[in-house]
Amino acid sequence: MTLLTTHNPIRPLPETTAAELMRTFINQDTDALLVGACLALLAQRVPEAHELAAFAEALAEVAVAFPQVPEGAMDVVGTGGDGASTANLSTLTALLLPALGVPVVKHGNRAATGVCGSADLLEALGYDLARGSAELAGDLQRHRFAFLFAPAYHPLLGRLREIRRRLGIPTIFNLLGPLLNPATPSFQILGVAREELAAPMAGALTRRRTLRRAFVVHGKDAEGKGLDEPSIEGPTTVLDMVDGHVSAPVVLVPRDLGLPQPPRHALRIRDRAEALTVARGLHGGAGHPDFRPPVADAVALQAGLGLLLHRNQGLAELPAAFREARLALDSGFPLPFPTTGEVCA
Repeated sequence: MTLLTTHNPIRPLPETTAAELMRTFINQDTDALLVGACLALLAQRVPEAHELAAFAEALAEVAVAFPQVPEGAMDVVGTGGDGASTANLSTLTALLLPALGVPVVKHGNRAATGVCGSADLLEALGYDLARGSAELAGDLQRHRFAFLFAPAYHPLLGRLREIRRRLGIPTIFNLLGPLLNPATPSFQILGVAREELAAPMAGALTRRRTLRRAFVVHGKDAEGKGLDEPSIEGPTTVLDMVDGHVSAPVVLVPRDLGLPQPPRHALRIRDRAEALTVARGLHGGAGHPDFRPPVADAVALQAGLGLLLHRNQGLAELPAAFREARLALDSGFPLPFPTTGEVCA
């Protein structure tokens, strides 16, 4: 326990120390109370890019490997922790993109501090979370979609789940999840809940040699609160990471896409049952009784960014990409995976 007691985790840590600290966290012999205390301290400041990269690399060393993925595969993920209780916009975007020709390999988990995690929603839609790597690799070839359930690839993180739940606050692991996709896809949309996290997260992504391009995004809702998604209510800041270099921030505003101001809390959900209702409505298209146009707008905005990555286009092409994705949602789209049977009601 020397590491936890001799270093103040509020100060930036050298890379080697950060990596050693992460190995201490996942050591089964480390006292859970001390891990929780250290996580609470780390949550009091913004981590630096080199720390995030070192934490992620230490976890990658003990992760279960995944077979090679198709060229051009993409992950769509947010850090969580914004407290907005919105629908699963990143997951819904990941389900739409295959219908637009974009292969998606999404990495995610059950909810730790939010209402409904990506794994929770997909399971409710009939996705088999127990599918093995060989089956998932086949899914990518046939359906252009695979979901990598985090506990299957990062088993040593299981002991930290209860610690995080008891803390009840976003921790460093909210930030590390988006950096730990074992399939190492070529493209990524990464949403951050706090604007000051955008630069360090983009900096950490530059360390991933397999990543060709990524958008790191931070939105604001109508009240100015941060979102880990592109926003249809307020401005969205975008950092474009290409081949290890990060561009200057670009700010998108909804009116440039012709988006109307949505009703207050139009994207909010109360529980997992409502998250499923929203997903089923979106999947069914504009004629479905549970189709919510503001949710469709938000998903189309994020999917539009995904199309830009897939096509190697600049942000100036976003209006056309948004319209393409929005039209696809009006028509409805097939779920890009074999289901386990009857979809939960």
